[in-house]
Amino acid sequence: MAGNGRNTAGAGPRRRPGAKPTIRAALAAILAAATGCAGGDYLEMYDLPVSGWPADRAVVFRFRPDSAQTAEGGSRWIDLTVRHTPEFPYTDLLLEVKGVAPDKSFWTDTVSLPLGTTGGNGVPRWAGRAYSNHYDFTCRYRSGIRYGAAGGYALSIRQLTDGDTLRGILSVGIVACGAKADRPR
Repeated sequence: MAGNGRNTAGAGPRRRPGAKPTIRAALAAILAAATGCAGGDYLEMYDLPVSGWPADRAVVFRFRPDSAQTAEGGSRWIDLTVRHTPEFPYTDLLLEVKGVAPDKSFWTDTVSLPLGTTGGNGVPRWAGRAYSNHYDFTCRYRSGIRYGAAGGYALSIRQLTDGDTLRGILSVGIVACGAKADRPR
């Protein structure tokens, strides 16, 4: 279910109305300085449908590592980001992450994101940043990455819960150090 720049779960990428490219560039520079990534970061979030995230739907991100960085080993990383409501029914989120390189080689990982812990009274204590109506959680998916080939990479994320549709996840995203969006020419 790949689609360049498209959310296969049914909603488009998050864009703030009126945002100018210069503001996005400034934010990317600040993020790169804060994360220690000299080549800049690819950051993209996809909003999921209000009705929930179907188990058979993957969200696909396409990015292109900075070509000058492909020969360097161990200096790149990818983070996963999840935005969820306080009503999310689990403290862990099980995901399948598939990556495809330009030469069509691929990898698949199963990742458990620890979104929180259950307190003594059964009420979750959520990890990440708390806002008035949601939580943002980011964790390192892979570090020490050496991109073996220059070109476009795809990373798809699918939820692996027991139910058909997962409710309470508002959006999912990635941050790839030293990369930019891979858009069709």
